[in-house]
Amino acid sequence: MSQARLAEAAELSIQHISNIENARTKVSLEKLVDIANILGCSMDELICDSLIKAKVIYENEAVGMFDGFSDSQMRALPEFLRSYVYFCRLVEKNMQQENI
Repeated sequence: MSQARLAEAAELSIQHISNIENARTKVSLEKLVDIANILGCSMDELICDSLIKAKVIYENEAVGMFDGFSDSQMRALPEFLRSYVYFCRLVEKNMQQENI
């Protein structure tokens, strides 16, 4: 959704939406709830990237997903996670080398 559409739906200016996204302004809890409802997401999803200790939120989300996994999906999960960790380390290493 564009900033313009979100701003209109939330009854805020486009500049204010931009300032909220970039943490240049404060926003009321009521407006955050409005924005989450407009975007069709939870407050956790909306602000999680801003939280210092968001790991527990992601862990709980992952655990909730496991309930729907079949036995074969659960067996494949550790290998998938090892591959994901390996990939993340390669990306981080590459980014560090580019910044040198």
